[in-house]
Amino acid sequence: MTRTRESIQVHILVVGRLQTNCYIVQAKQEALIVDAGDEPERILRYLKDLNVTPKLIIATHTHFDHVLGVNGVRKSTGQKFAIHKDDLSMLESMQSRVREFMGFEVPPPPKPDMYLKEGDTISFGGETLSVLHTPGHSPGSISLSGKGFVLTGDALFNQSIGRTDLPGGDYNLLIKSIKEKLFPLDGATIVHPGHGPETTIKDEKLTNPFVGKVAA
Repeated sequence: MTRTRESIQVHILVVGRLQTNCYIVQAKQEALIVDAGDEPERILRYLKDLNVTPKLIIATHTHFDHVLGVNGVRKSTGQKFAIHKDDLSMLESMQSRVREFMGFEVPPPPKPDMYLKEGDTISFGGETLSVLHTPGHSPGSISLSGKGFVLTGDALFNQSIGRTDLPGGDYNLLIKSIKEKLFPLDGATIVHPGHGPETTIKDEKLTNPFVGKVAA
């Protein structure tokens, strides 16, 4: 699936056992890979079909279903992998956490090459995305804001919010992140979440049962 936002195209692949939305954000012939959660071969084939040059691999947070495909994509593309540093410890303990809470085994986690923080900008293909630190689902959760859209990871969903019952989760902090970092965006902003269908900031401000007006 592809959504065109002015001069940026947002391509969506649903990958892995938890049906994670992996995004290839394209500007001209350059692209960012966001949440390479699994199935690296599919992601690489899609990049080849688009004929784009990857510039950076980013995880909105480091739960296993958002990073399992990183090493495969990085090995093939040679591009760096970036996270928010507050999620590093969660990434490093990924195998034991999955074993404890999910009951199965996963490969060793990818090691980050660089860190992103609030206020950073990422340039590619003549366009720019801004980094918003939106903790709560995890300590280092980030959202990526562009022209007319935002990638929210597992912070904000269509009519829902991210889980906060796992280690590192904080319900009150997540609500604060959504209200102070995401809701100030223009109401027409398209929200591309880490799972499930897209929505808009306006719709979530009005009808989200956790943070919208109906929850007040």
